[in-house]
Amino acid sequence: MKKSSPALAVLAATAALGLAASPATAGGRHHPPSPSPAPVAGEVTTVAEGLLGPLSFAVGRGGTLDVAQSFTTLLTRITDGGEPEVLATAPEGYSPGSVSRDRGATYYTVATGAGTNDPVANITLLQSVDRDGTIETIADISAYEFAENPDSINTYGFEEALPAECAAQLPEGIPASPYTGLPDSNPAASLPGRFGGTIVADAGMNALIQVSDDGDIATVAVLPPIPVTVPAGIGWPDCAVGLAYNAEPVPTDVERGPDGALYVTSLPGSPEGGPTGSVFRIDPATLEPELVATGFVGATGLAVNDNGDIFVAELFANRISVVPSGSDTPQLFLEANQPAALELRGDALYASVDALAGLPTGPDPEAPPAAEPPAEPAPATGSIIRIELDDNCGGYHHHHGGADRHSGDGVRGDESEE
Repeated sequence: MKKSSPALAVLAATAALGLAASPATAGGRHHPPSPSPAPVAGEVTTVAEGLLGPLSFAVGRGGTLDVAQSFTTLLTRITDGGEPEVLATAPEGYSPGSVSRDRGATYYTVATGAGTNDPVANITLLQSVDRDGTIETIADISAYEFAENPDSINTYGFEEALPAECAAQLPEGIPASPYTGLPDSNPAASLPGRFGGTIVADAGMNALIQVSDDGDIATVAVLPPIPVTVPAGIGWPDCAVGLAYNAEPVPTDVERGPDGALYVTSLPGSPEGGPTGSVFRIDPATLEPELVATGFVGATGLAVNDNGDIFVAELFANRISVVPSGSDTPQLFLEANQPAALELRGDALYASVDALAGLPTGPDPEAPPAAEPPAEPAPATGSIIRIELDDNCGGYHHHHGGADRHSGDGVRGDESEE
């Protein structure tokens, strides 16, 4: 069976459920101060077009964009007013992703075989390309996952084994009994920081890891199972509807907050559907995950500004929400079609939109179905937009670039523009 719904492999499958744009609901918050006013979206401009699967990108000096076109093999650089440039090409059958920038280099992952639980088929690598175009493989993330399997400490699925008659009616791949985390790697996001190293959020691993500049890997944190109640209308049998189910958390993005903590979006695995996406805070002292807010419909990207406001892309609700500093209640920031990744730079928030446009379907019966086009006319490709922010946002925070690097202890370092 598949371990989870890896964020990059099953986005279309979840989108095909036709999830409604349900209002986001409140969750927990770490010692919340008095809430500040919510940031307000200003002028919106399109800064890049014609992209296929812009599920991860980084913003550099002057608004230069390094974009992983995850429905292709291309890692692309787009400069203001310039022609797109291919920075790197993933091997055939691999997808690029998890883009971040630091000290003139671009860090990214290439991945294949997510969800197979097969160490031969499932290969994920962290690579870099420098100013001279030299590509280096830094670490084999999948090798670490199959050796260590960090989320084997978690128990997922039904709280008790289903009776045989009910179990026989479950969709293929859904376990009828509780199970512990299985080895699977599918990197979704990366974050550079001080002291050397890169934080990677792995959607298959259900964990954050630190990869040193020398390629050593250590687990930073494992996200907890997400308790849900099996809803009706998702193709599961009536005998399972209403039962408690511990879904896999599936981290999709990671950023550092002004408090030194790591913030992570979670797109839970089966049963898919409903506003079960969350944001977790990884305490810099204990490295324990703590719920910040929940109720997001497909939380696939986030950004945190110096004021502590948290922006969240809700891919399946066609909106970007914001959790104001001191609050645990998300609010609508901007309606946007299929937003996937977010980055802050200067006085603007960048977002990839129409992120599932052009999703290949192929003949593989295990491949996720294409999403229903949410717009008329349906977009053929994805884009990146720039959203001006008002003064309340307090300037940029974390732009996937900087002069320092992160050791994995969650402590925020001073960052400077490239």
